[in-house]
Amino acid sequence: MSKRRMLYGYYIQQGEIAIVETEAIIVRRVFSFCIGGLSYQKISDLLNAEKIPYSQEMPVWNKHKIKRLLENPRYMGQDGYPAIIDRVGFQETQSHIHEKTAGYAPRTKRPVLRLKGYLHCAKCGAPLRRIAGKNRRADTLYLKCGGCGAMATIPDDTLLSEIARQVTEHDTADRGPYQPSEEVVRLTNAINRGLEHPEHPEELVSLILQSAAARYDCYPAAAPSERENHPLDVDWNRIRQVVSHITISAENMVVVTFR
Repeated sequence: MSKRRMLYGYYIQQGEIAIVETEAIIVRRVFSFCIGGLSYQKISDLLNAEKIPYSQEMPVWNKHKIKRLLENPRYMGQDGYPAIIDRVGFQETQSHIHEKTAGYAPRTKRPVLRLKGYLHCAKCGAPLRRIAGKNRRADTLYLKCGGCGAMATIPDDTLLSEIARQVTEHDTADRGPYQPSEEVVRLTNAINRGLEHPEHPEELVSLILQSAAARYDCYPAAAPSERENHPLDVDWNRIRQVVSHITISAENMVVVTFR
């Protein structure tokens, strides 16, 4: 941790501005949180709760620091600063901030957009960002990994249906004698650590698949519920309570990881 004389995420190395990789991870998380719908205050509260310092002199985050970070174009590579956020991701964040401050509520028109803060790449574990462009369907997510660059295209209904199914299975199992095994706990902790430092994407993918299999082994057999008959009836409050993150592969394999 250094004194905050440079923009967060950077330092001077041999007279050149360079990226502090550990802080760059936090910068990308802040942008992902914002696009996912979290307020400046909520983002700062999360960072403080995780004991992530802003600087030696002023370790505590607040909503004003978050706002300045999110609106600073240097993070996409201006004024001699190497880019931490690509231009598409930065502009998408600015559009989201503008919509929010203008009083718009686009996520009520397209519910799947509420999930963006949860979506991660199945290949390397980095956040997935929505990409814009001409001739794209309005009912389909076009996603790009901010880490490895992998692409995924998935219809809104397909994604919502699969998430609703997995959440229903999770909740149905919770009403039975389900208890997470030591293996489930170990794998979940390993996945969370891997998402913070995704240097070994192959290992992270393997952990995610192992975790999914281990969780299913713990679930008791359950009868179909009413919600299973209506797969798009997504309980957003329940998602916020129980879902840690959601991975999507290029082949549209969706895996929900629970807290």
